Amino acid sequence: MVDEGGPDFLTIQEAGDYIGVSAQTLRRWDASGKLRPVRRQASGYRYYRRADLEPFRLEYARAEMPVEETPSAHLFQVAPADVEQNDNLREPQREAHATVRAHFVSRSEPALLQIPVGCGKTGVIATLPFGIAEGRVLVIAPNVTIRKSIAEALDLASPECFWAKTRVLSSFRRGPFLAVLDGPDANIHDCTESHFVLTNIQQLASAADRWLPQFPPSFFDLILVDEAHHNVAASWKKVFQRFPEAKVVGLTATPFRGDEQPLAGEVIYRYSFTRAMLKGYIKQIVSRNVAPAAISFTYRDEQCRHSLEEVLRLREERWFSKGVALAPECNEHIAEASIQRCNALRAETGIQHQVIAVACSVDHARQVRRIYEQCGYRAREIHSDMPEETRDEVLTELGLGRIDAIVQV
Repeated sequence: MVDEGGPDFLTIQEAGDYIGVSAQTLRRWDASGKLRPVRRQASGYRYYRRADLEPFRLEYARAEMPVEETPSAHLFQVAPADVEQNDNLREPQREAHATVRAHFVSRSEPALLQIPVGCGKTGVIATLPFGIAEGRVLVIAPNVTIRKSIAEALDLASPECFWAKTRVLSSFRRGPFLAVLDGPDANIHDCTESHFVLTNIQQLASAADRWLPQFPPSFFDLILVDEAHHNVAASWKKVFQRFPEAKVVGLTATPFRGDEQPLAGEVIYRYSFTRAMLKGYIKQIVSRNVAPAAISFTYRDEQCRHSLEEVLRLREERWFSKGVALAPECNEHIAEASIQRCNALRAETGIQHQVIAVACSVDHARQVRRIYEQCGYRAREIHSDMPEETRDEVLTELGLGRIDAIVQV
């Protein structure tokens, strides 16, 4: 029998060949409701055959874990993790771990890791805590889609479990366990019993403040922030202030912002695009420019026409760059040129290449999307003002090849 602080938290009760499970634990174990109890008692427990609970063995192991082996005992310090010498890991994953470990030996300031997209940032998140964290780890994902992929990598029962695929943990089965703050079914007890807590900033520090006040200031020892170039907003500051003693590591491919606000942390590790391409982690990047001999556009009801030489001279002027970006004539020219190039690539390779366009604002994205549609391309726009489920829908359509162009803000 395991008692986690009183009758309200009693989760497991032994009874010969049967296991008694409290209603609260049952909700966490079996959201599908497929488990069927063999008998009931007035104690409020439902009893099941041990064999029937095998599909839920990891949760059972979590509930069986003695109090002294819960996350407060610093599992990340004692788990036999193979990271820095593990040939199954990518170069930036091994090097980032060594750099962060050395950083926090002598310093406590927030750290930034600059790692290109496609080089395995999820693997960095999965391995950084080992030998570094001395308590629970908070992982903050930028959106629902990335949160889902990180959750699969940090789930011991998932076929996509990163530690199993790379043999970081070859035989350890006492954790780490994961709690995801992803809706009404999540609760604070899941977080208390877990080593990783995964969320996005909207869930953690929303205006409603459902979650952040529930965590004591010492609840997390390490905070990992994916897409860390977003971390200057007020909601992020609330998180860092709530856990003042926690180590903070941000991961980003672009450690700077267009508005020039400083990020929280110093870049202590960079993995260059050149190394990433030489290692084959990302493909060779090819730049193609479309430069007409002259450009015409209307800005503030004034018709403008400039030669290419004048364009190059005026391009640093804010009014000029904004006028070009928003001019329908320019947008049409760029969209048509991108379609022509995309169609040529499709013909050359037999691959259904797609276009990713960048817009200045939500209204601009809608204008550009309509241009692509008028040219016969299936297009959708995507931006942060959209509901999460709509963004997920757009990204799913992109991944399945159902759209030809996506316009992002």
